[in-house]
Amino acid sequence: MNLLPLLPLLLIWLVVGTVLTIIDLREHRLPNAITVPMLAVTPVGLVLADVIDGRAATAWTGWSGAALGALVWLIALGSIWFASRGAGMGLGDVKLSPSLGATLGWLSLETALLGLAMSFILGGVVSVALLITKRVQRRTAIPFGPFLLLGSFAAVVTSI
Repeated sequence: MNLLPLLPLLLIWLVVGTVLTIIDLREHRLPNAITVPMLAVTPVGLVLADVIDGRAATAWTGWSGAALGALVWLIALGSIWFASRGAGMGLGDVKLSPSLGATLGWLSLETALLGLAMSFILGGVVSVALLITKRVQRRTAIPFGPFLLLGSFAAVVTSI
């Protein structure tokens, strides 16, 4: 898969993801000042990817994958947030999800699904390890944003 068209957006995600990870690990929140603008930056980055790609035939595939990826991620994380009344998932994670899902979905719907699955797998493995080593209790809040970002990165790397 050719990642070159998506490179500008992926570089933005690298910087934004690093900042969000640091904030979430320190403060257990993903600030609106970063997550909300990414809802606009992501589509602009995808348009730029289409321009760089220059193949009109693939544009529909990219945009349909982006829309489905955003929707799947939003439904998955929003459902957890709604069902747990915010106790099992933070609203910042939900606000971050459509941007990540769209970015991965532009590559392919499979990449978006893989990124989502990898986020939960990584989060689960780390959480179990922290529980076993008694670094956290069963009810300790663990920031999930870093796992969303790491799972997304892993899915991009896997798609190469």
